[in-house]
Amino acid sequence: MTVKEKVFFFWGAMDVIGIIFYSIDAFKLMGALWASSGGNLAVIIFMMIANGINGILTGVFYLIYLLTPLTLVLSAWLFFKKSRYAIRFAMAQEIVRIISLRYSVTLFPLAATGLGMKGATVTLSMLVLSEIIKTGSLVYVIKKQ
Repeated sequence: MTVKEKVFFFWGAMDVIGIIFYSIDAFKLMGALWASSGGNLAVIIFMMIANGINGILTGVFYLIYLLTPLTLVLSAWLFFKKSRYAIRFAMAQEIVRIISLRYSVTLFPLAATGLGMKGATVTLSMLVLSEIIKTGSLVYVIKKQ
């Protein structure tokens, strides 16, 4: 197994684990939003539009948050198929991950919770470390090709 195959397998596996966690969180988030609107999609849309730019930004954040599992499915598939587009897609996906404050190494939040580590500094440090690891490993694969 080559280094590229190992890196692709690792990031594909992280994306599969991420799909599970994102889906659970997204359903909880949308369930709370749905309950607060009385189960009316038009009310949710109106709340976002009525709040002006803040509502639009909130809507964009929710959209990114809900679409992330779909991008993870595509990313995992590209990594497992060893597609030449996997690295490009993963690098573009990093922007979405940073906006939604989600880790590339999905085991980091589990480890932090297990070790009792909390706080914004810990979260931000792990996010930065996670993205450095992913970007660094993918740049390494690009240079090796």
